[in-house]
Amino acid sequence: MSKLILVVEDDNSIRELLVELLQSEGYNVATAINGLEGLNYLKHNKTPDLILMDLMMPVMDGYAFRTEQMKNPQWTKIPVVVMSAEANAKEKLKNFGITAFLGKPVELEIILKTIALYS
Repeated sequence: MSKLILVVEDDNSIRELLVELLQSEGYNVATAINGLEGLNYLKHNKTPDLILMDLMMPVMDGYAFRTEQMKNPQWTKIPVVVMSAEANAKEKLKNFGITAFLGKPVELEIILKTIALYS
């Protein structure tokens, strides 16, 4: 059975590229355009095997998403890989239980290797 990856990314071109890349590698992919949509996905759908998310998004950013995600014991087990160009993001995420951090821009090969490692 294919692994399910939830991509939470507000940039349409990046989100579409990630979907295409992950599907070409055999993953099932669900998407959300911000943290709030990502939480709604978690509430109403199959639990993903991994969440790949951006930090800086409108409506609900990655920090707020992760704060809410950590309140649900079932969701805290989901590996979370963060991609961000935000300065000091890795430092700010120390208390958020993030599985892996990838600084943007990220090479596609690095994304695939990281997902394969944790999903």
